[in-house]
Amino acid sequence: MKRIFKSIVFLGGLTPLLAFSQVTINLHKDVEALVVNGEALPISVISKSKFELENGTNQLVVRVSKLVSSGSEFDKFKTDPLVITFDASDTDLTIMPSRDITAERQIKDFKQNPSFTLVSLNGNQIESEQEILPAGPGFLRDYERELVKFNEKRGLSYSKSMADTKAEASSDINEKSNSSVYPVKNAELSNENALILMQADFLRMSAEEQKKFLNWAVQNVRS
Repeated sequence: MKRIFKSIVFLGGLTPLLAFSQVTINLHKDVEALVVNGEALPISVISKSKFELENGTNQLVVRVSKLVSSGSEFDKFKTDPLVITFDASDTDLTIMPSRDITAERQIKDFKQNPSFTLVSLNGNQIESEQEILPAGPGFLRDYERELVKFNEKRGLSYSKSMADTKAEASSDINEKSNSSVYPVKNAELSNENALILMQADFLRMSAEEQKKFLNWAVQNVRS
């Protein structure tokens, strides 16, 4: 995870980049980032709403995540992840849903045509390319791997290959990091750690994906 912090610096926790060489990203309260420039964000970071990127072309995978009124109750609503690719320099941007989602009836409309708006401080909209990130096989999504395949099919190179990622992670193991996230050695997971990772993946799922997973789990419980 060290590589991501070479291009992204979270405000309040890390030393900021020089003001003239960065793009500040502000996420709307209903928007969460899952992947930034090819690196999946850990659960502890997904809740961050403000961070900084280097000038130039950047790519984020984001989704809407909020409580939506359903009669007298509220349901957690999460949209399919959307890949946003844009080019910007020396600016402050806000990423927000293209329209309000306050009631259950509005969910279907947004799912059919999801989109986000990138707005600068002076109110100008920033052009971007947006497309839904196709899900890979299986119940548990691997957004980072899915994005690699997404970019490969389009001839893009906003993230390194999985092989390069593993090689760099291995070489960075003994380096100190100023961030709260450290490189992790390649090792077999204990049953406890595997359970923690599975729980984290489950929390990333949409309500519909969670239901499908639970149905599958019930059908495959060992007697």
